[in-house]
Amino acid sequence: MELLSVKYQIIHLECCSFMTTYSTDFQTFTARDGAKLPYRYFEGPSDTVLIFLHGITEPSLYLREFGKYISEQNLATVYLPDLRGYGDSPIRRGDIDYVGQLDDDLEDLFRFIQTRHPNAAILFGGHSAGGATALRQAIRPIHADVHAYLLISPALSPNSPLNRKDGNNNESKVSIPKYALLMGLNALGIQRFNDTVVYRRLTPPEKLHGTESCNLSYRLAKSRMVDNQFENYLQRLNPSTFVFVGEEDEVFDAHAYEPLYSKHSSAQVRVLAGHNHDKIVKTNEAFVIVAEWMRSVRREKL
Repeated sequence: MELLSVKYQIIHLECCSFMTTYSTDFQTFTARDGAKLPYRYFEGPSDTVLIFLHGITEPSLYLREFGKYISEQNLATVYLPDLRGYGDSPIRRGDIDYVGQLDDDLEDLFRFIQTRHPNAAILFGGHSAGGATALRQAIRPIHADVHAYLLISPALSPNSPLNRKDGNNNESKVSIPKYALLMGLNALGIQRFNDTVVYRRLTPPEKLHGTESCNLSYRLAKSRMVDNQFENYLQRLNPSTFVFVGEEDEVFDAHAYEPLYSKHSSAQVRVLAGHNHDKIVKTNEAFVIVAEWMRSVRREKL
């Protein structure tokens, strides 16, 4: 049941950079409710765009070097959004207005990017919970215009076979009783308590850089994962999709990805030795492998 295993899925192990200020690579787009939402922007070739999403508590800061590498290698123009509820100055840190608002925001970002980059091949993906949030789009309208997905150490649904059975030491706590109660209330159409915090990151304050979202509401946490009918999402992935995970991943079973994805999709899965959940988005070795995949995707387009 979803209630019994959700604690294994809503995770934090994104890499932390201890910078305290943002650089000047931020721009904003306007969401449908008028909110100005930020994204990091790294200019590359105009014919390919990568939208890449951050994990469960960290904003896009820790992905900055990854984004720079992709653009500097002339592989794509890169957008790294700070999702609503995250970043330097969010509207409400750790909270959104309703379950699914992040999906609406991403659709607005996607259409904004299409206007800026007409005829570009748009690649969409994310790391950890960002991978699950990207996968949520596979059943939404923008999926028809996604050229391929890049999923790095991606989360999935609470009951997926990816969850490690041996625990994950992840400095986080999910209130299962609150989560269960809120799910029941929502099933009855009662949403007034969806701002209740169900997820807490327990990292000592001295180890934080100050822009994390450590306490997440039910409606935000729920919006970061796919549901337990995960096959509905995987079956819609196009054959160019690339799933990339470190063999030493502490959160997910790295060797469970290939059997699961091959059963429901034609996505390519690669496991990289010597890399864990965070390292997979930090090393030059990992960057080079992603770059090879992106070059192949660009060749397909041409």
